[in-house]
Amino acid sequence: MSRRRIDEGLVIVGLVLIGIGAYAIHSGEIFLSRLTVSEGQSIGGGAALVIGGVFIAAGLYFLFQSRK
Repeated sequence: MSRRRIDEGLVIVGLVLIGIGAYAIHSGEIFLSRLTVSEGQSIGGGAALVIGGVFIAAGLYFLFQSRK
């Protein structure tokens, strides 16, 4: 019986991407620069939801690839 090896680096990357995507969906806003947050330096609304969904999909892809 062969056991699948899990690549821990891909798991970490996948979880970080899922966390970023979940934050973007939850807050509804993505800041372009975390150093100087001011007016006009963020993406909100539908674009933030789409970007959050892309990040979550990429994170799930990395988690799926970590089991190969």
